[in-house]
Order: sequence, then C-alpha cells, then structure tokens
Amino acid sequence: MPRPPVSTVADQVFYSTVRIETEVPGGTSTGTGFLVLYDYGDGSSYPVLVTNKHVLAGATEARFTLPRLADGTTLADGVPMNAGTQTIVRGFGTNSWVGHPRADVDVAAMMFGPILHNMTERGAPAFYRGFGADLLLTEVQSEALDSIEDVTFVGYPSGLYDTDSMLPIARRGQTATPVFNNYQGKPAFLIDASVFPGSSGSPVLILNRGSYTTREGATVIGSRLHVAGVVASVHTRQVHGEIILTAAGIASFDDMIDLGIVFKASAIQQCVDALFQSAGVQPVATPAPSELA
Repeated sequence: MPRPPVSTVADQVFYSTVRIETEVPGGTSTGTGFLVLYDYGDGSSYPVLVTNKHVLAGATEARFTLPRLADGTTLADGVPMNAGTQTIVRGFGTNSWVGHPRADVDVAAMMFGPILHNMTERGAPAFYRGFGADLLLTEVQSEALDSIEDVTFVGYPSGLYDTDSMLPIARRGQTATPVFNNYQGKPAFLIDASVFPGSSGSPVLILNRGSYTTREGATVIGSRLHVAGVVASVHTRQVHGEIILTAAGIASFDDMIDLGIVFKASAIQQCVDALFQSAGVQPVATPAPSELA
C-alpha cells in the first residue's frame, strides 16, 4: 500500500532527524541529531547538524543514517524510499564538531553539507527536511509562551526506530519548568516526558496544529511551530531493592523519573555561531526559511 505524500508539518518533522552511531572506547553509542538550515544568500543553505556534546565526545568513528531519496527524483519534489543511506566518517574527532562555549551546556553542532554530499556522490542521496533557523525559539518569543506548554520530541530512544521506513520515534510531553526561565542557572528547561538514552540530541518542538491558546488565554485559530531546544539528559533517582533469587543483598540502580533536561534554542544558536566562526563562514543576517511549511 503506497504511503501518503510527505506534505504536512507533522510528516516532515519525521524527516528532520539523523540517527548517529559512534564508536567509542568500550563499544558503540547511539544518539539523535537534527538539521537546521542557514542561508548562503544565493538561495542555497548551510545544513547544520545539532546534537549534544556527549553524543559525539570521544568518538573515533561516526555513522550518520537518514532515509534515502527515491531514484530519479529531487529533494524538493521527491519521495522517500523504504531504505536508508549512511555515511561513515573514520578518524572522527574533536575537529569534526564544535561544542557550546560553556562547559556545562551540552550542545554540539557540525557542518552537515559534506555528509549529505557524500551520500549523493555515492548514488544514495538522503531524503530530509531541515528546520529553518527562523524556527529557533528566541528569548522574546519564549516570553509569550505559557508556563506549561505541550511539547513533541523526535529521535531514537534506546536506539529504536522503524527499520522499514527508517523513521524515528515521536513522543509527547509538557514543559515541567517555564521555557522563559533558566533551569538551575543554565539556558535550559525541563520537560515532563519519557526521555531515554538515544533520545539525546532530539529536537524539542512546540507543535500546535489547527489552534492553540496564548498566554493570555485567547484561542488562536492556526498552527504554530517552534524549535524550543534539544534534549540532553534525564533526571534519575537511586533506587534500592532486595535481590530475591540470589544471595541476600541490596542492589542499587538509577531509575529515570521522566524529567528530561532540554537546552534552549538560544544555546543552539550560540553553538552554531561558534561553529561558523571556527569555519570562517558568515551566513546572511536573515535566517534560511524553513523547509517545513
């Protein structure tokens, strides 16, 4: 049965993420990244991958996987295949990406154009949709939000994804601290949602379709989309329990309490600014319009 076209905003959000697997000392790690577009000024754009420092730190090899573009079509009017395309970067290291200038802000960014170009050159181009930089929630915009807002985040929790369509998993929750506050003095907020390892690097979206309610309580007929931030980690508690089937004893382990830590879009922009400075590039002042519309 043919799938419907990738046309709605919700459809396209599923194609905004990148599955990241890294080789690190001791094994393999899986995380999430997502694409943000910045305007060259000539109609083309810099695709930037946003994720967390801890997703990339210590990696000696990185594998980036996206859905594949159908043969004979273009990215603008093409359709995705039930297949993936992957680029493996060997000799991956700290020169491949830039972290946020603050050590305690777990945000990283890297130029993703060469990865996408490699996929195309190998005859397996990616089908993707990027968030325009204009969709990154600004501090002024965050002040117009209510203290509790519904959120959607998309990624690969515990490494899970649809192996047939190559699509990530979408989950929902709500803000647990106001976005306009700085949680524990950092450019961050909490979400009340099921965040698991592998969700690190997921975009956190304020995605309302059809209508939404303003801070003042008015109902607006229309849709709203903001990239509010990037998932970084989850709060845990230490739990003690008795081991029943073995010798008597007490085991302790970390239990996730469904409170995810999200670094704000403003921190993402600061990290991207550092990336562009290190690369010696300067996008135009006007952000690239989003491909999601």
